[in-house]
Amino acid sequence: MLAVERRNQIIEKLRIDKIVSVHDLALFFKTTDMTIRRDLADLERKGLITRSYGGAVFNEKVGHESEFLTRQSEKKETKALLGKKAASLVTAGDSIGIDIGTTALEVAKHVRDIPDLTVITASIPVINELCTAKGVKLICTGGELSVKDMSLNGHTATNMLQDYVLDKVFIGVAGISFDHGFTAFNMQDALVKRVLIERALEVIVVAHSDKIGLARYASICNVESVSKIITDSAINDEDRRNFENFGVEVIVVDDSELA
Repeated sequence: MLAVERRNQIIEKLRIDKIVSVHDLALFFKTTDMTIRRDLADLERKGLITRSYGGAVFNEKVGHESEFLTRQSEKKETKALLGKKAASLVTAGDSIGIDIGTTALEVAKHVRDIPDLTVITASIPVINELCTAKGVKLICTGGELSVKDMSLNGHTATNMLQDYVLDKVFIGVAGISFDHGFTAFNMQDALVKRVLIERALEVIVVAHSDKIGLARYASICNVESVSKIITDSAINDEDRRNFENFGVEVIVVDDSELA
């Protein structure tokens, strides 16, 4: 069993039992206490659990999505690097889709000066960022406003996207699981992402590596539906191989640029 599969199962057990012990988990998975402790340390780092003496307890807010402005202040430097790397894949004359979310906003900031660019988006912050960019033809989906993530969604948004074919789309995600694929916090968001993906010739996920191993509520697409993932250097070798086995190119930003 892959580590990511075991950790997903640990989360599911915690959802039900609320508390688990290292010893019981080691027996259940037929592995060592040390392996389970490493699993629990990784899950705690991602904010999914809290380790206790001899085990762990479930964090009740594992599925909670924070407000856009709160998320915008998190990992700002790394998100900027991810956005810059994503923008380097865009060329003059492209038609692209930029998803909602704080990392996607960083993509928008770095494509402002690319000439003859068409951008379609459901993100209010992306619209605000690009509305004054002289070389960008900006298309807004319309739809129902979500104040929490500052986006437009619903049937108006998804129906409108069906009219376009895009060279590339840049997608943000809340969770990445090799069992469950890419996931979002809510279905309205996931539905807009699905249509963006369907209408694109190339699908590029832009996400911090701490999303790997998480499965959120709403399914977006399978791992193999994506062409590339842009992430940070904290991605481990096993996860990188897993992406490559699914045919996904892994592009890692150089964290030394943070210095």
